[in-house]
This record gives sequence, C-alpha cells and structure tokens, in this order.
Amino acid sequence: MAAVAGVGAPSPRLPLHRGQAEVFRDRTRFKVVVAGRRWGKTQLAKTEMIKAAGKPRQKIWYIAPTYRMAKQIMWDELKEAVPRGWIHRIHETLMLIELKNGTLLECKGADKPDTLRGVGLTLVVLDEFQDMKPDVWNKVLRPTLARDRGRAVFIGTPKGYANIYEVYRKGLTPNNVWKSWQFPTRTSPFIPLEEIEAARAEMDPKDFRQEFEASFENMSGRVYYAFDREVHIKPCPFNPRLPIWVGQDFNVDPMSTVIMQPQPNGNVWVVDEIFLRNSNTLEVCEEIERRYWQYSKQITIYPDPACVNRSSARGESDLDIFREKGLNRIRYRRKHPERRHRFNALNRQLRNARGEVNLFIDPSVRNLIDSLEQTVYKPGSAEIDKSAGTEHMTDAIGYPIELEFPTRKVKIGGLSL
Repeated sequence: MAAVAGVGAPSPRLPLHRGQAEVFRDRTRFKVVVAGRRWGKTQLAKTEMIKAAGKPRQKIWYIAPTYRMAKQIMWDELKEAVPRGWIHRIHETLMLIELKNGTLLECKGADKPDTLRGVGLTLVVLDEFQDMKPDVWNKVLRPTLARDRGRAVFIGTPKGYANIYEVYRKGLTPNNVWKSWQFPTRTSPFIPLEEIEAARAEMDPKDFRQEFEASFENMSGRVYYAFDREVHIKPCPFNPRLPIWVGQDFNVDPMSTVIMQPQPNGNVWVVDEIFLRNSNTLEVCEEIERRYWQYSKQITIYPDPACVNRSSARGESDLDIFREKGLNRIRYRRKHPERRHRFNALNRQLRNARGEVNLFIDPSVRNLIDSLEQTVYKPGSAEIDKSAGTEHMTDAIGYPIELEFPTRKVKIGGLSL
C-alpha cells in the first residue's frame, strides 16, 4: 500500500477475510456489496478508506443514513485504525481527521442531503445504503465525484427491492464502471454457524433470508404470508388457569381486540376476539369485563402505544380508562416499533425459518383470520394497502407478539437485530 507523504509509514494492513479481500482488491470505480448481517461490511469500508488516505490531498467521506449512525458505526473505529503518525489533527465535533499529507477523512449523515453538496470527493463509502433516499446518490453525491473521477463503495443489506437493489443491478453485467457482490453471513469465518442457526429459529423465513442470506425479498402480496388456514386454525379452548393477553388496537370503526393465552409448551393460542363497530375504549373495557370479569387478575393489556396520548370524549387517555375499570396490568412500548418489526414478529410466530409453528387460532376468531389473509402491501411498495380497512385486527395481535417475542432480540456476533 502507498505511503503517506511526509510520514514514510506504510498503510496498515487490516485483517480481511476472503470475501472482503476480493472486494478490496478489485479496482472497479463503483462497487456494490450486498451482505448479510455481521459479515464485516464496516471493516471493509474502513480498509477502503485508509488505503485511499495513503495518497496525498484526498477527500474521503463515510456516509451512514444518519449523523448519529455514522458516529456509532464508524467514527471511533476509524480514529483507532488510522496510524497516529499520519494524523495532523482530529476534529471531534465535525468527525473529521486531517492527515499530514493533506488528506481529509470525514464521517457524515445522509439525513440532511443539502449539507453534502458542492464538494469534490475522491472516495465516498455509503454504508447501510438501503436506508438512504435514492436522491442522496443520484442528485447529491454522484456530481461530487465527476471532477476527479472519484470512486464509490455502496454497502448494505437487502430491504425488499429498495434503492440498493437498483445500484446492485448495475454491477451484475460485466463493465468497467460498476461491479456487484452478494455475500450471506455464513461466508464470514468470524461468525459461528451455531449463532446463525439460532437466529434461524428466532426469525420468520423471509426476514432470515433477507438479513442473513442477503436475499432480495419481494415485499408485495400478503403481509402475513406465513399464515395458512390448514396449519394455524384449530380448536383453541379458553383455559381459566392460564394467563390472558389482550392485544388492543384503537380505531373507532372498528375497535379491535384479540384475546390470547400463552401455553405451557411455549405456543400462543388465540381464543377469542372483540370486534366493535362505531365504538370506543369504554365499551371495549365493558365487553372484556363481561366476558372475563372472574379472571381479571390474569389479564394483561397490550395496547397501541398511542394509548398514553389518545383522549376520550371525557378528556381521559385510553390508558386511564383501562385502569378505572380495574385492568391495571398493562404492557406497551413507549414509542411505536417500526411496523416491519411487528410484521416480522408475527410471521415468525406463525412459522419460523426452521418451519416451527408457535401460534394457533380458534376457528371462531373470524375477523383476525380475515385480517391475516387480506392485509396486503401496495403493489411494488413496503407500505400496507389500507383501502380495505383489514389491518386493525392484525395490528391488535401484533402489539403483544412483538413485545413478548421481539425480532430485535436476535443477537449475531454481539449485535442485537
């Protein structure tokens, strides 16, 4: 590797596994790396930047989806990796390292694209590119590389067929400008296979393929694709000795409530539902009380997190109304989880990547069954089609399932997903 002018020290040789080294040695101008979680994308990015920094007067940027992510993912690692003898000064606030040879290394966030305009770059690394807006590359960063024929490295994990797929596709056919690679997590020698297999048991099949096999998964069609009437519908009688979970979605028409019971073997049974047209929270509480008053001490309410702020006609929050009715055991997240986390958690309970089924529904719970079968994505989008109004029952069951069986508890190589 090239030496830094005025320093005389060779560039450090950071350890790379076979896949990382293959990408690193390639001299294509625009490189796209689609890889599974914990494959080593950050190490590759860091190595690309440090090699480029060995030449004088380079302008090198690392960009993550947000400024905070850039600081969390790369800044400390980059400071540690750059040899001390190369460094002229470090600007912590700007996340900028100025080298003695005039090269500048900076970490940036893509959440404010206008701050990225107008600078001539020699190398830009776009990490977690799937979570950036397409215009960040097309309209903002691509022009910054024109003057000096700068290079770009795109790194990320699939997210449906979002923007990373568009740049990935450019490198699939041989050319001198674009080249693409696709690496599943298992190709990293640093991640034990037993960790990957443990994740397989804790994730739904589509989510596992996307996150660990770096597979582009079609997000169109049914949201709850893992549901199958022949598999998941069976008699699930109420057991007065077991806990009662109540998932609650607040919507005036309909108010949607799903009644579940965790089973001793770890399964969850859906035993009942409450589906009220043109209703309110007080009427839902009264219906729960009518059906299960003698088991009130066994009930845990899992409401829409908006219950804290949502007000009734009497000026109370939905949470206040539950408590006034004696339903004091309430579990909810302080803020809404991303919808995809709820979708993935419910799909995983229906059938995980090992094919295990952990959720069953009584045939009397007809509105939930219809919701599981009829809730779909908008064509070509990861957004739900709400035109049919079918999503409320699956929202209701999604709150307790995501909270009790969160997909983000999956750990791989020390990272919680």
